Amino acid sequence: MAATPNPVDDSKFLLAGMDYVASSTDPKSTIEKLVEAAAACLGSDMGSFYLLNRARNVLEPYVTFNFPKAYLEACSAVTLGEQCCGRAAQHRIPWIVEDMWTDPLFVAARGAAKRAGIRAGFSVPVLDVHGRCLGTLASHFRHPFKPSLYELERQALFARLIGFALMKHLVLE
Repeated sequence: MAATPNPVDDSKFLLAGMDYVASSTDPKSTIEKLVEAAAACLGSDMGSFYLLNRARNVLEPYVTFNFPKAYLEACSAVTLGEQCCGRAAQHRIPWIVEDMWTDPLFVAARGAAKRAGIRAGFSVPVLDVHGRCLGTLASHFRHPFKPSLYELERQALFARLIGFALMKHLVLE
């Protein structure tokens, strides 16, 4: 049975995370730790944060960990509207790909996913205070996976913390 969201626990988590970000001095390291923690909360060992390059209309890798090199080469820049990250950024909503090997919307990177043994992934947008997309937080899996609503909400909290870190350190273009 999936855990039920608890607004009090979520508030405490977010406040503790904001304190962590506020005391940080290295934005890349801070975001790396948040991405790794977000993936670990889902039982995954692969995660990423892609930063939106508005001039090129693409998401570019800022933090990635534990991905096979061939997969990252195929997904080095993600056009808005493509793959789960590009769709999450474009629509500013979580985007789930339960099985990359069969999802008809994941054709562009299917070969890379198969070669890398990656079956599923989902992305949540990282937004600023005005609701503009800054990038995407994603976790990937070696088996088909569908996050629960609670897991989506928890990832959204991590995305808020990453947005806070970006604003604090002005990592944006």
